Amino acid sequence: MRLVPQSLRRRRALLAASGAALVAAIATVLVLNSTPAAATWQSFGGTPTCDCVVQDSKTGSYRAVFGYVNTTKNTGKIDAGANNRVVLTGSTRTVDAKVTTRFDPGTHKAAFATGWISKDTKITWTVGGKTVVAHWNKPTCGRDVSLPAGGNGSGPLLALVVAGLVGGGVYLWRKRRPAAQP
Repeated sequence: MRLVPQSLRRRRALLAASGAALVAAIATVLVLNSTPAAATWQSFGGTPTCDCVVQDSKTGSYRAVFGYVNTTKNTGKIDAGANNRVVLTGSTRTVDAKVTTRFDPGTHKAAFATGWISKDTKITWTVGGKTVVAHWNKPTCGRDVSLPAGGNGSGPLLALVVAGLVGGGVYLWRKRRPAAQP
């Protein structure tokens, strides 16, 4: 003789599985977003670079690909603003460029890239008192340079929402399903 009906055991198991998925999603978000704090810098201990551009000869536009060399042994941070910005010369358009704000030690190609701009426009990245200029006739990026991934950092949050929706959907599906006859 069973003390707990089968329908209640299924519901409890489903709730436990959904809860475990939710806890795992929350833990993933916390782990992925926890990185050591970087020191805030006013000057940059290294060099900003623009080794190459991505060209579209059909439209006469290009994307500037910027990187940096951090010669210090420390990770630093320079917030976007007056001390870390991209400026266009020769165009009245604004450019879509989310500058990098975290500077890890070493050489980092393709830390960020701009949106598409016309070839008569010059782009200047000023960071921590140092400047680098990009223009149409820079060398084209080769296969050794992979462009930075786009995104806004909402991937972990999206995973959490999807886990909740899947758990809720399974719960509702199981609740509406007719009970099996013994």
